[in-house]
Amino acid sequence: MYTKKIESSKGVTLVALTIYILVFTLIIGVMTTISTFFFGNISQVVNTPKYVSEFNKFVMFFATDIKNYSEANVTETTIEFENGPTYKFENNAIYRNNALIAKYIMNCSFTASEYNENTNNITKNIINVNMQIGKNEKNSVTRNIDFTLKYW
Repeated sequence: MYTKKIESSKGVTLVALTIYILVFTLIIGVMTTISTFFFGNISQVVNTPKYVSEFNKFVMFFATDIKNYSEANVTETTIEFENGPTYKFENNAIYRNNALIAKYIMNCSFTASEYNENTNNITKNIINVNMQIGKNEKNSVTRNIDFTLKYW
C-alpha cells in the first residue's frame, strides 16, 4: 500500500503576515516614543552646563569678596560690601562694580540673616543667594546657597 505524505506548506500565510506587521508596528511605535523622550531630555542636559557655568562665574568672584569683608548692605537685588565691591542684579545679569560677571539670570534675590553660635558666642552674618539661570523656564537651573561673611 502506498500512502502519500502530506506536504508542509513553506510559504507565509495571511494570518502570520498580519501578526508580523502588527508586532513590527508595535515595536516601531515603542522605539519612536522612547527616542522622542530621550532626545527631548538630552537637549535640556546639553544646555545645563552653559547655565551652571554662569553661576560658577558669579561664585568665583563672590566667594573671594565675601571672605574679605565682614559687613555688607543687602537688598533684594544688590549687595554692597563696606568699602568694597557692589553686586547688582538687573537686566537678566549680575554685575560686579558695573562689570558683567554672569548672564542668562532669569531671577535672583539676595537676603541677609544672622547665625548665633552658642558655644563660642559668635555671631555670623549670612548672605543667601537664590538664583534661577537659563533662557526659559523649562531649561533653567535653580541654585540656592548661603555664604558666610568674614567673622574672625
